[in-house]
Amino acid sequence: MNTETARRLFGINALAAWFGYGVAQIATIFQLVPPDPTDEVVPHMFGGSADGLAGAIGRVFDSHGYFTTWSNIVVAVTLTMLYRDPKRVGRLFDWLRNTGLLMITMTMVLYHLLLSGSAHPTSWYALSNLFEHYLTPIITIAVWVIAGPRGRFPFGDTFRVFVIPILYLVYTLGHGALASVYPYPFFDVITYGYPFVLTLMGEVILGGYVVALIYFGLDRLRSR
Repeated sequence: MNTETARRLFGINALAAWFGYGVAQIATIFQLVPPDPTDEVVPHMFGGSADGLAGAIGRVFDSHGYFTTWSNIVVAVTLTMLYRDPKRVGRLFDWLRNTGLLMITMTMVLYHLLLSGSAHPTSWYALSNLFEHYLTPIITIAVWVIAGPRGRFPFGDTFRVFVIPILYLVYTLGHGALASVYPYPFFDVITYGYPFVLTLMGEVILGGYVVALIYFGLDRLRSR
C-alpha cells in the first residue's frame, strides 16, 4: 500500500477516535444529556456531581475512569502520530500502537458481552457510544489489517500490551477502595466482593491475551 493511501486510512481512524471521545466530553462538560429521573439509581457507581457547570470537573473526572475512554484516547493519539508520519518507527511507539489495538478490541468485546444489554444511551451519548464502542473499534481493526504497519507486533508485546490495562485495573480498585464508587457494576467490590471481581479481572486478562496472540499471529502472516 502506498504511503498516501495509508495516511488517509490513519487519518480516518484518528478522526473517528477523536470524534467519539470529543462528543462524549463535550456532552459531559455541558451536561447536554440531563439525567433521566426515571432511571434506576445503581449504588456504588460513578455520579453524584452537581448539575450544570458546577459539577463539570467531577463529571469529567468520572468519565476518565472508564476503560472505554482510555482505549479511545490511546487509539486517537497513536493514529494521529501515524497520520503525521505513516513510516513512524520506534519500539515505544509500536508498543503503544499495539496496546491501543488490543484495548479498543477489548472495549468492543466487553461492551457487547457485559454492558450492551443494560446500556441505553440517548441523545449525544448515543452518538458517542456509536463511535466509541462500534465504529472506532471496527475501523481500528480494519485499518491495522489493511495498512499496518506490518511486522511490528513481536511476541513480547503479547505481554507488554497489558501494562496500561493492568494499571487501569489497579487504579480502579484503589480509587474504589477510597471513594466507594466504580465505573462498572461488575467491578463493584462492595456488592460482589474481591474474590468475584479479581476472578473476573483475571478472566478478562486471559481473554485479552488470546486476542493478543491472534494479532501476533495475524501480523506474522501479513508480514509474509
